[in-house]
Amino acid sequence: MNRHGIFCAACTLLLALSLTSTTAAARSPQIHWQSEQIALPSSDLTFSGPSGQVLNTYCLMCHSADFLDEQPAVPLGTWKLEVNKMKNGFGAPIPEDQIERIAELLYQRFGPPKP
Repeated sequence: MNRHGIFCAACTLLLALSLTSTTAAARSPQIHWQSEQIALPSSDLTFSGPSGQVLNTYCLMCHSADFLDEQPAVPLGTWKLEVNKMKNGFGAPIPEDQIERIAELLYQRFGPPKP
């Protein structure tokens, strides 16, 4: 194939691609973004006692006390997984040596699951 043939093939390919993308864009729904403002509920509730200080320090930086108090009773292992998820999955600044303690305090607070 000579240069003219290659040039014509390239032009044909480019034209086909542009028509395809134009057709696809015409079929795509148009998205119109609009800002929304919402007011989140606020709470100044905190936990008391020695265990409360730990929960206030490491849990209330992201969660409200009301939210924590609505948690179900789950096994200690589940609390360990949850605390690790907050640290490793969501980036909560929880020291490694506090993970076990926080999980145990949450377990004590909510109790074992009911059979």
